[in-house]
Amino acid sequence: MPLFDVRSLVALTLALLAAAVVGGLTLAAGAGWPTALLAAGGAGWVVLTGLPLLMR
Repeated sequence: MPLFDVRSLVALTLALLAAAVVGGLTLAAGAGWPTALLAAGGAGWVVLTGLPLLMR
């Protein structure tokens, strides 16, 4: 029995990718690391809530 199905794995991968990109861009813009963590968390949350609705 697999731990994740393919749809869940795609959603988690895209959420991690979005969080990494947003966090990196926030740090590159000169913000501090707490702001970058909040921005990355927000981006991951948006992807995790929106992507399953689009994948139906």
